[in-house]
Order: sequence, then C-alpha cells, then structure tokens
Amino acid sequence: MDREATQSGHELKFTIGIAAILYGLSLVLIDIAPFFIGLYVDHLELSLSQAGFVQTIDQAGGVLGAITGFVLMTRIPWRNLIIVASIIATIANVLTAIAEDFPSLLAIRFVSGFGVVLVTTVTACILARSAKPDRTFGAGLAIGMGLSALAIWFLDWLRIEYGPAISLGSGSVWLGVGLILAFWLPTSLHHHKPSIDVMDTVTTSSSEALGWAGLIALGLFGISVNVVYGYVERVGLANGIDPSGVANALAFGYVYSVFGCLVPTVFGAIGGRMKWIVLTTALFFLSLYVLYTANSITLFTIAFALYASVWNMGLAYYMALTSENDPKHRFTRALYIVNVAAQSIGPAVAAVVLTGASLSAIFVISPIPAIIAVILVIVVSSWLRAKRSRA
Repeated sequence: MDREATQSGHELKFTIGIAAILYGLSLVLIDIAPFFIGLYVDHLELSLSQAGFVQTIDQAGGVLGAITGFVLMTRIPWRNLIIVASIIATIANVLTAIAEDFPSLLAIRFVSGFGVVLVTTVTACILARSAKPDRTFGAGLAIGMGLSALAIWFLDWLRIEYGPAISLGSGSVWLGVGLILAFWLPTSLHHHKPSIDVMDTVTTSSSEALGWAGLIALGLFGISVNVVYGYVERVGLANGIDPSGVANALAFGYVYSVFGCLVPTVFGAIGGRMKWIVLTTALFFLSLYVLYTANSITLFTIAFALYASVWNMGLAYYMALTSENDPKHRFTRALYIVNVAAQSIGPAVAAVVLTGASLSAIFVISPIPAIIAVILVIVVSSWLRAKRSRA
C-alpha cells in the first residue's frame, strides 16, 4: 500500500512537472506579444491602433479557447485536449509568417489564440491539483519567463537575419516543443467531480464567495497589467531606446524576473495570502512609475524585470486564492477565461485611450482596476472572517 502511494505521488509530481513546462511554453506566445505588435507595424504597414486590434483579436480567440476548455475538460481526456490544441496553435503560428493582409492576419491570430489558451487552461488546472498551488503556479510562471527571454532573443535574431515575416512565425517552435512534451502526460488525466453532498453547506457557500472574489480580482488585475503590456516595446522606443536595446532590455528583464516569479514558489502564502497580494499590488504601482520614467537600457531592464515579476506574482496569488476556494471545481476551469478576457480587454482599453491621447495616458488608466481588485478581496476576506467569528 505504501509502495502504491509512493508511486502515485511520484507520478503526480512528474505530471505536474510536465504540466508546468507546457504551461510555461504556452505563456511564451503571450510574453512576446509586444514584439508582434511592432512587427505587424513594420511588416504589414499597419497603424499602431490596428496592430493593437490584432492583439485584441488574438486574445478573443483565447477567450473562446478557454471557454472550450471549461466545457470539454469534463468530457475529454486532458492529454488529448492539449495535443489537439498544440497542433492547431503550431499550424496557426506557421501561417502567421505568410499572412499578407490585415483580414487574413486577424483570422490566423484568432485561431492561434484559441489553441494556445486551450493548452494554458488545461495545464493550469493540472497545476491547481497541487497541495500548494501558490508554489506550482509560481514555478510554471517562472519557467514561462525564462523561456520568454530565449524567445525574444530568438525572435530578434530571426528579424535581423531573415526579416519580420519569419520572426512572426517563431511561436511555432515553442508550441512544437510543447506538442512533443504533451505525449508524456498520462492518458488517465481527467476531471474529478467533487462530492458536494458531504460538504458543510455554510462552509461551501463561504468558500465560493471568496472564490468568486478571487476570480473577479484576477480579471481586474489582469486588465491593469495588460493595458500597458501590449505597448511596452513602444514605451521603450518613446523613452529614447533603440529597437535592439529594447529587445535586450525586455529579454534580460524576463531573465531577472524569474527570481521575482519564484517568490510564490519559495514563500507560498506564509503569513497570509492577503499580505502578499497587497505587497504585489504596491510593487506593481512602483513598476509602472519606473517603467514610465526609464530612459536608459539599464533602467528599462530593471523596470521591466520588476513589472514582469509582480505581474506573475499577482497571477500566482490570485489564481491560488481562487483554486483553493473552489469546492465545485468550476472557478479553476474558468481561470483562463478570465485571464485571457483581461488580456483582450486591456489592449482594447489602451487602444481606445490612445485614439485621443499620448502614450503616457495608459499609465494613468492602468492602476485603477488593480486598486479595485485588492480592495475587493480584502473586503470579502474580512467579511468572511467576521462571519466565521460570529458562527
């Protein structure tokens, strides 16, 4: 019996390890998105607003992918979903390199977003099965940051050596690696229905309330970071840094941000998760200020490293808060419906703001949703503590 339990534990760790790598690989396509915006402008001669709209459509496809995952994960083995989604996303990223006009680019990127986020959704649910989701989400996000740094250097090298068209197709490399790894996942991975009938009704209701708050806060925080993120490359250029300098700054920023991303992995929720969420929000505001004022490669690297670190810290803590308060296993499957909706809404908000204002306007708008998010979870958490005390 002990041997079986040990073997089962090793299999779970192996599965979560593979899922963390797949999760990180799927995040690469999100992390290199600002460079795609620049390439759309340079290669297809789109306006900055049009390029931002392509990103919005990409993430709209991701919303559909996340919804598809939410529905199909209770019906289809998870490994099969990941394999099919990886094939779809890989092909779409190959086709991105040969897109010749705005309408075809929109269609291709919609399909890419669908496949990529379907992978992210399923692998996130695997990570949430860990006993300490703060740590596993942090590890997956850290892997994504490290791979994203490599992806940026690779994309910039392709741009210099072979032109913008080939570099636009570079996402297929990372997705192809993910496709190969997906075959290592066990075929037995599937959804487990919770035994709600044996749960205390009051406890379940209270837990769901905090789960809802975490899910909404996750979306608000995601909108905040994505208002700026889609245009971060253009922010560097506006600060007087040349394109190669911006590429190097962002790549090294991703490398250094791995240490920040590992904060949830190393410390978990020691001392209370709310304290870490408040700290993350405060550091996010600081990162926006430094990013806006950075006028050298060194400062821009430091600013982006801090920005990427706190972004991923926020995701890890909000996703862990949601998954730990999910007695019916619904909120966890919805994590990336909310995340990708935020990734679509954020650039859309920025595009609207930039229609009649300068680039600096996005730094004024960005903090507002994050403030609402942290207030929401603190208020709901405090209300539940008071309710339990009275009980």
